[in-house]
Amino acid sequence: MNLRFRPAEPRDAELAVPLIYSAGPEGFEYVFTQGRRNARDFLGYAFTDGAGLFGCRNHRVAEYDGRVVGIGAFYSGADYAALSRDTLRQLLRFYRLACLPVLRRAMQTTRWMPPPGRRTLYVANLGVAPAHRGRGIGAGLLREQMQHARGAGLARLALDVAETNPAAQRLYERLGLRVVRESAAGLRRNGIALPAVRRMELLL
Repeated sequence: MNLRFRPAEPRDAELAVPLIYSAGPEGFEYVFTQGRRNARDFLGYAFTDGAGLFGCRNHRVAEYDGRVVGIGAFYSGADYAALSRDTLRQLLRFYRLACLPVLRRAMQTTRWMPPPGRRTLYVANLGVAPAHRGRGIGAGLLREQMQHARGAGLARLALDVAETNPAAQRLYERLGLRVVRESAAGLRRNGIALPAVRRMELLL
């Protein structure tokens, strides 16, 4: 399989943004759909802008025969504050006067999925194209980042997985991650209920 991993770039947005969205559609819809602006609109804006939690500079892609088939965001807890500030700037620019309810919902979700510790590599927005699942692409992205984290002296790897995604949880368990906490969101909007999530960690 002609597969390689590389840093994401703005030109990847057309294929990358749907994969990011697939990693947590309920959460993205809950937070980012506001009026005529939907979650994918914001993710596309943030990704091509490059900065923040959803920017391309914070992501790596898996490329198969020149086509993006997988993606993930990887950052340490030490980077979280700066990434969050950049995301706040994007929200203010994208939503303008409508940003306040979006910001309020974003703050609610940090209690559901709290920020990682400073010496933790956090994995987010991990998505693989449906036609390429089961081929080790997600595992490959994670193994690459585990090696990077160990080299950087980080202590653990962490991610959150929805209880409604048992296949992903099984993958993470095969890589050695274990559930350390479960959080029930108790949040609902426009008929969409956020699922409970399980924080999984691996000591490096």
